[in-house]
Amino acid sequence: MKVIALIADLVASKTLPHREALQKKLETALKQVNAQAKDLASPYTLTLGDEFQAVYRRADSLWADMVAIMAAIHPVQVRFALGVGALATPVNRKQALGMDGPAFHCARAALSELKEDGRLLRIAGEPAGDEWRLSRHVLNLVSHQIDGWERNRLLVLGGLLQGKKVREIEQGLSVSTVAVYKNIRAAALDDLVGICQQLTINLNATLKDER
Repeated sequence: MKVIALIADLVASKTLPHREALQKKLETALKQVNAQAKDLASPYTLTLGDEFQAVYRRADSLWADMVAIMAAIHPVQVRFALGVGALATPVNRKQALGMDGPAFHCARAALSELKEDGRLLRIAGEPAGDEWRLSRHVLNLVSHQIDGWERNRLLVLGGLLQGKKVREIEQGLSVSTVAVYKNIRAAALDDLVGICQQLTINLNATLKDER
């Protein structure tokens, strides 16, 4: 069975002030995502320091979940590395610990690359090749675009990824309809949602492919 192994960490976490408060905020965000995420095979789990991981059986809620975490700990940034492949160990359904295999190897390698090049999002698969090359460039652009966003823009994107209407997003954020549409237009959020939807289709197709 193929899965998506997600390994993430906070950017420059060792230099951040109030790390204890930040850790608690992150723990709360992960619990909230775990409580509502539909596609998790193994829940978001803090592993070492400010690093955490999870395993997805499908990608449908993946992007909305990641954006929710980004928004929860804003303005601190998060790197997300996704590894697509098999597991060599059984899925741990209680916590994302004690698992290994190509999916985690790919995610770990992708996280190392992100630390070197300063990007925030990457997908890698086994075997390495051209399959995810386009996604790499697209996610590099997305990483560049979201750098420096205000929290409300992340929350608007998260709402759109969850399929919410503008009125629902407006009420949830206590902002005007004009402000929501301004964020959508200024950051081309409709196109970002389209990118995430297409990547979801590609990921799910890969997960079904048992070759």
